[in-house]
Amino acid sequence: MKYIRFYFVSKSVLSILILILALMLADRALAAAKAAETKTVAVMPFGTLPVGDVSVDMTRIMTDAMKKHEFNVISQDALEGFLIQRRIRRPDFLDRAAIRAMGSVLKVDGFVTGSVDLIADGENPMVSMNAQMIDCVEGSVIWANSFSCTGADYATFLGLGKITSLRELVDIAVDELLKDLPAYLPDTLPDTVSLDSSSQSPFEIVRASFSPEVLRGGDSARLSIEVGEITGAVQSIRAFVLDNEIKLTRQDGKYYSGTVTAPTVEGIYPLKIYVTDRWNRLFGVDAMASLTVHNSPPEIAVLFRQRLISPNNDGVNDKVLFFPEVLKANILQAWEVEITNGDWEVVRSENGIGVLPESFVWRGDNDQHKTVEDGTYFCQLFVEDKAGNRTSTKKEKIVVDTTRPEVTVSVAEANQEGITLALKANDMSQIDYWELIIYDTAGAEAARFGGRGDIPATLTSVVRETQNGLKQEGESLLAYSLEVRDVAGNRLQVEKEPLRPPQPEGIEATPEEKPEVWIEDF
Repeated sequence: MKYIRFYFVSKSVLSILILILALMLADRALAAAKAAETKTVAVMPFGTLPVGDVSVDMTRIMTDAMKKHEFNVISQDALEGFLIQRRIRRPDFLDRAAIRAMGSVLKVDGFVTGSVDLIADGENPMVSMNAQMIDCVEGSVIWANSFSCTGADYATFLGLGKITSLRELVDIAVDELLKDLPAYLPDTLPDTVSLDSSSQSPFEIVRASFSPEVLRGGDSARLSIEVGEITGAVQSIRAFVLDNEIKLTRQDGKYYSGTVTAPTVEGIYPLKIYVTDRWNRLFGVDAMASLTVHNSPPEIAVLFRQRLISPNNDGVNDKVLFFPEVLKANILQAWEVEITNGDWEVVRSENGIGVLPESFVWRGDNDQHKTVEDGTYFCQLFVEDKAGNRTSTKKEKIVVDTTRPEVTVSVAEANQEGITLALKANDMSQIDYWELIIYDTAGAEAARFGGRGDIPATLTSVVRETQNGLKQEGESLLAYSLEVRDVAGNRLQVEKEPLRPPQPEGIEATPEEKPEVWIEDF
């Protein structure tokens, strides 16, 4: 009985030992299978982005995230050495041969590439990014995704939970971006697909464009895509701006179109296109198209050299020259300049498309090329950028004065000591320069006056034989010459006109006055 008992005990121990050994072998097999699934990848540079006082190393963040998904990631130094040796500046310079060489040289099964389309700090930080994974066996896109978010997206209806830290929001965006990342890379593609390094890309984006390309946030743009099939048939095509998919309508087999509403935040938003072939492979295609959102109106000004003209073709101040200055603007779409009179009626206008002229010239004429009346006019410049934002300068005042100065010279008082002259000037513009010469009875110059600025009301001069020289048989023997020029360039010239004697008391000669012109203090 003791022998039998010992036999049964030994059998139980043997069973336990076999079970333990089986479990150990199973653990090793599971670990080996998991190790086989863990692949080595490279993370192409996403860049270090300066955002205000914050610097965000997106390449490091993406690398850490890939490691969390149990991928082995090679060092950036090794990747950079390969790219420099191959003179590859950007991921889109990688052709299928270069991708396979990367896999062979760096011992990687694939690489992750993408871009940060939008990143902004502030009370409501914003992040938008995309990524694709390409295998190094066939150079195919086996995974792609895009994601965008703001801090306010995580706030509850009470406002709690809003994310104000840009770094925290970036970490969340990366986690969301990679949440459906495949656990491992396939060793090969299906046997029915065979593309060697000399094969062409199975698809080509012949044309992709937005209309309009530049617009305000919230406005709509139409997307047009033409896809060329080279070696494969298109099963489906999807287009995205940020993480918003554009619903596409197919026409004539290879043309696709759709409408997209532009994001509200200013920035450049690239178009992302993904094409699936009949083997259900996903290809990311660089469409070379983007939307530009511009919400701010242009900032412009107009600079003048002078604002007073006398368009009388005498070569002096016949035109006004002004220079438009763009202080801040996106690409301009159209411009228009208007000249209005005091009643706000447009007398002259001009418009154009695109870049503003370096300068504008107005010669005091209207749209019928006739000289306008003297008075005050206003110049205003309007511009519109490609996004549809419109703005204008303030109204700038221009004065048109084509009338020469009016000046009367008469004798106010005469005696043996000399004469006192009375001068009355009437001009729309200020007097710039004047000169008065008095001639005696012999016709010789007896006195000369002159200066710049206003003409004095009286002048006194000593002229011999004054009393006898004022009249002779009803004619004055004294004479004067006068030259006056106003700041507009209008000129009055009088040559040896007789001096009028004093008027009888109570009678005053009133020179004809020019119509009064009201000038608004603009």
